[in-house]
Amino acid sequence: MHLFEELINWLQINRVTIVIVFHFSLSFITSLHVILYKENERTSLAWIGLVIFSPFVGSLFYWLFGINRIERTAQKKHPQIRKQKLRPDGKSVEFHEIPKNWHSAVISGYKIHPVNYVPNNKIEPLVNGDEAYPEMIRAVEDANTYVVLSSYIFDYDSLGIKFIKALSEAQLRGVVVKVLLDGVGIGNSWRKSHRALKKSGVKSARFLPTFSFTSFRFINLRNHRKILCVDGEVAFIGGMNVSKRNLVKRAKHPIDDVHFKVTGPVIDQISHVFKEDWFFATEELIEFPSYVANSKEHAPDHCVVSRVVQDGPDENHRKIRWVLISALGCAQKSVKIMTPYFVPDHTLLTCLHAAALRGVSIEIIVPEKSDFVVLNWVMEANYARIMEHGIKIYKNKRPFDHSKIAIIDEAWSFIGSTNWDARSLDLNFEINLECFDSELNENLTKFFHSKKQNATRVNMKDLENVPFYKKVRNNLVRLMSPYL
Repeated sequence: MHLFEELINWLQINRVTIVIVFHFSLSFITSLHVILYKENERTSLAWIGLVIFSPFVGSLFYWLFGINRIERTAQKKHPQIRKQKLRPDGKSVEFHEIPKNWHSAVISGYKIHPVNYVPNNKIEPLVNGDEAYPEMIRAVEDANTYVVLSSYIFDYDSLGIKFIKALSEAQLRGVVVKVLLDGVGIGNSWRKSHRALKKSGVKSARFLPTFSFTSFRFINLRNHRKILCVDGEVAFIGGMNVSKRNLVKRAKHPIDDVHFKVTGPVIDQISHVFKEDWFFATEELIEFPSYVANSKEHAPDHCVVSRVVQDGPDENHRKIRWVLISALGCAQKSVKIMTPYFVPDHTLLTCLHAAALRGVSIEIIVPEKSDFVVLNWVMEANYARIMEHGIKIYKNKRPFDHSKIAIIDEAWSFIGSTNWDARSLDLNFEINLECFDSELNENLTKFFHSKKQNATRVNMKDLENVPFYKKVRNNLVRLMSPYL
């Protein structure tokens, strides 16, 4: 008892010294981690400054939000041979009648992400949940062997309940069903959705749960992929979550979006990404049916050359960013980008400006009002910089447009879950399809122009008339854009 009292007295007398020593020790360890693992010099200096001058709080923020790489145990345990059939055989690059000026992009594409470009795919745009959800639910209802679903958001609302009903009925008739939901995106809906699925025998899992001793330090790294694969015969991919807000004709606060129905051999690449994510979350290996060509399918209707490009804060880090850089270098006539958040880093913006200087027409459509007001401010702060060299920006007047597409000339398009911001390009796990097809580009271009009809062009005069306090606010928040 006497020793305990002496210890308490010593702690009280030396409490200031103890706090200072602990702060500097923690700051030193955290700063050392920043120096060793952060690639961007300016970001590293910002973190070190925050760590030193915000005792304890700065270090806490870094360990929660500053770590943007994760070692996926799936890469150690998941047999690499499973990937081999998706990779080039190393003998020669296959160009599949892709235009000659894109051959350099194909070559670099293999080096960036060694996954095959495969022909004979059909990719059908589905505008808003009004078109996409009935197709998705119908595919689940027609399933015979296997259904896998991955989503960032899965609301337990009237639409979510319809999906749960279809998935549960599939499980009850003998179909194997797996549902993977992001630990943060699912939010409060997890308990209700998980309980309803479990009741019917559907196995569901969370990707990096929010409250977990093993994953809490990766709270900032989210699985943003949206995947639905059925029987190896049909898949759905894009930016659309499971939420009744995407039912634009009925929603009180609608969200516009576009999703894609996929048939063809590229389905094997999509399902493989789900298999890796499922193994990472559950350590369970699953065998999903491979795509088998249907003799009734006609080649002219299935002519898209496509492949999956996956990205994430793991061994696939920044692959989508590099693919975009490579594609922009091949642009000859036009670049059309539609994204809910357009906050490109310096390198991507330089590539866009370089294309504009070559005479390439570049048009970008963003929402007039984002669902995240702070990102509105960041984008407004960047408009003047982006619009240099003739780049055109249009603000869509719809309530909120979540669509994500990129179209270059008549040949190349990029569709999937990725936004043009730091969170998607550095922190999130994402999945996109890189596509070569003139007919798909024509359809996407029509979709782009339909959106542009409801948009207003940003001009320099309006930017000059922005009140001074807003300019200060916008540019101040812009400094934090890598962490938003």
